[in-house]
Amino acid sequence: MIRTTLALLMLLFFVGCESKLTRPMVVSANLWIGYSPLYYAEKKGWLRESNIKLVRSVSLGESLQLFKDGYADMVCGTQYEIQQMQNTQSELGSIILLDRSYGGDFVLSNRSVDELKLEQKIDVYLEVESVNSFLLEYFMNKHALKSSQMNMIDSSQALNARLSMKKDATIIVTYDPYNIKLMKRGYKEVGSTKDSELLVIDALYAPSKTEKIFYKEIGRLNRLIYKSLEVLKSNPKKYFEAINSYYGYDNYTAFEEATKLIEWIYSDHTVVLNKRNEMFQSKLPNLIEPFKDK
Repeated sequence: MIRTTLALLMLLFFVGCESKLTRPMVVSANLWIGYSPLYYAEKKGWLRESNIKLVRSVSLGESLQLFKDGYADMVCGTQYEIQQMQNTQSELGSIILLDRSYGGDFVLSNRSVDELKLEQKIDVYLEVESVNSFLLEYFMNKHALKSSQMNMIDSSQALNARLSMKKDATIIVTYDPYNIKLMKRGYKEVGSTKDSELLVIDALYAPSKTEKIFYKEIGRLNRLIYKSLEVLKSNPKKYFEAINSYYGYDNYTAFEEATKLIEWIYSDHTVVLNKRNEMFQSKLPNLIEPFKDK
């Protein structure tokens, strides 16, 4: 009887230990086209097989909050969100580079730039704690718009995409694919990251703690990103068919247009290495080398 009880206790102990060790690594990402390799990997079942769980967020701000609250081990974001995450850590983290926005982030409005300059009040819909704020600031400086004109409204892109055409002067800072519905309703592009002076990159951030606990999973994820991008390169229609249940593009052509708004930098880190100090003003995250198929 005693031996049976001890055996059961030992079994429970090892099952408990195993369950802790096999907890999936949680990755948070919103529906930016540059994060689509993760959604392709999820659709194919590769993430589940690799002990990785993808959590979809409605905004960059929500992804950041999930990380701050301890619900995400790795987070997708631009250098601006990554900088905020780095500032909360005592040790340097690391990033897997994904893409550079090349027109995929937009400033939309129901007024022209010249008309906006004459407005006393402009309602601005954006994710305040995100790269949206940086893009807005750049746009305002470029066109000599004043902070006193701006009525800032913190709102997720999922909500912004549902906005009807407003009568009052309105600016919406958004990104693909959320811009598509807004532009169909009549909002016009007045600014974007296609401006050569802007450099907005997207990456996966892992704090030092995650690297220590989930180093195997990070290696697997790195390989799966490479694998997904290889499918995109060799068979883009197959890739589109897999991810579109998440993104909801009207057709393949719309997806093709979206991919033209980014530049994949997963395998080529040149642009980031050249401007690394400028992009990350305090802590410089380590760069995880891209997977290479031997």
